Amino acid sequence: MLDNHYVPKGYGIITNFTFGNLKISTYSFFVLLGLLVGLEWFYFSITRNAKIKSGYSYLIVMSALIGGLVGSKILVFFENFSILIKHPENFKYFLFTGKSIVGGLVGGYIGIRVIKKIKNIENFRCGNDIAPAVALGMAIGRIGCFLTGCCYGIKTNLLVGIDFGDGVNRIPTQLIEILFCFILFIYFLYKQRHDKNLIPGILFKQLVLYYFTFRFFIEFIRDTNKNILFLSIYQVICLMGIIFMYIQIKRSREHGK
Repeated sequence: MLDNHYVPKGYGIITNFTFGNLKISTYSFFVLLGLLVGLEWFYFSITRNAKIKSGYSYLIVMSALIGGLVGSKILVFFENFSILIKHPENFKYFLFTGKSIVGGLVGGYIGIRVIKKIKNIENFRCGNDIAPAVALGMAIGRIGCFLTGCCYGIKTNLLVGIDFGDGVNRIPTQLIEILFCFILFIYFLYKQRHDKNLIPGILFKQLVLYYFTFRFFIEFIRDTNKNILFLSIYQVICLMGIIFMYIQIKRSREHGK
């Protein structure tokens, strides 16, 4: 298949929602819903914390969204580069199908760093408000992956296996990720409300570190190409991200910012 979000015919539990003559992709619906809910939660958070007056919060979020969108497609492009070269007719699927959460987080982080540098607002922090919003949005978006039948796991004989359309029971890695992201969301809320010495912006760094660590290990039971030694391209990116973000968090704790 072209990428992890391009689903062969016959795959999926509920691939579309139909409203009269209108047919909406389940995947697109939940990705958009996750984005909207995440933005609404962020708005609620900064309003509650009286940060709405700054105006920089929205600028940072828009930079994160643009960077995340670009990053989410770049990683998918490199993963499927050989296929796109041999079969350029698949380019339309590349444009309108899969997006990588790993690439999206990397791109979003770069987008935030760039806009802070441009506007000279590197000391302005809203990462502690962004982190739970992103975790919640990712959890909702993965519901679309589960219903559509993409991002599934390897074959299994366990009772938890689900047939996504090819007659084979597979590990529902999407459900595992939904649960993990929701736990992250609850954890970040707890830290916001109970950690009186919470370092500004550190929760977003923890989000990237924890998700990349989770993603590195769950890739072993996902049905993805492991063509870089015994690792997938996502695992390689995750390893680099884990090392980088660990250093960033350590520096934040040493300097208290």
